[in-house]
Amino acid sequence: MNATTKNQPIETAVNEIERIHQPTLEEFKHKIFPARKPVVITGKMTDWKALSLWSVDYLNTVIGNKEINVHVSHNKIFNVDPEAGFTIASKKMKFTDFTNWIVQEQKTDEHYYLQQSPVTITFPELVPDIEIPDYIDPKLFMITNLWIGTGGNVSPLHHDMSENLLSQVCGRKRVLLFAPQQTSRLYPFPAHSKTPHMSQLNIDQLDINRFPKFQKAQCIECLLEPGEMLFIPAFWWHQVYSLDQINISLNFWWKTHFKEYFTPPGRRLVAQIPGLIWQICKNFAGAN
Repeated sequence: MNATTKNQPIETAVNEIERIHQPTLEEFKHKIFPARKPVVITGKMTDWKALSLWSVDYLNTVIGNKEINVHVSHNKIFNVDPEAGFTIASKKMKFTDFTNWIVQEQKTDEHYYLQQSPVTITFPELVPDIEIPDYIDPKLFMITNLWIGTGGNVSPLHHDMSENLLSQVCGRKRVLLFAPQQTSRLYPFPAHSKTPHMSQLNIDQLDINRFPKFQKAQCIECLLEPGEMLFIPAFWWHQVYSLDQINISLNFWWKTHFKEYFTPPGRRLVAQIPGLIWQICKNFAGAN
């Protein structure tokens, strides 16, 4: 991976990500999940109707003029405000206006991204077209989110506190991943801020004077194709680039085991938010 400064590129170590075709539930539970490393899973979405149906015309017909909330960026980087704790700007618009904007590739100062939209709440009409992967324990399952955007959109470097299966439907995504043990090299916002899960880095325009330790960061990089899933274990840092004109994906979140809060980013959160560990234990106990 090349991170660039104003003067020259910065090289960081990159490793290939493993790809596994249609692992069984037992293989996922006893091999993939315990390894705590990202893996691309192929062939698991073959039976999804979404893979063949989700064209712009189909989505416009099914969803129509429903009002949606899209996030707005002037540089295609969809940052989160560390003071407010949410994406800096958003606007409401009709779904068909949003898709028309994507298809026409309008040259405007504003770029839009439908991010992290709960499917069962905002788009229940799409639920029959997808399947919750059987790798996820129903007792631990949290939510399915829909993401629709266009090429060039970037979700900056962050980690999630939940296990994640990022499932690509249309277009491709480039994903950079860093293990939890890399946290000190990724300069997260303070644990007591509203965005302790976000990095302060702009990897593509790195300020090496402010963030010198990033030069030693080790990265895994993958290109996620339509019909593929990326397992992102809880607390793994990731930056996501949308490629191609229309980009549609879903992610499935489920609760992680409390032991993962002993990773470096997990410890940061627990140290600053003592009540968090109690809530985690309650949630996990209630799921068993």
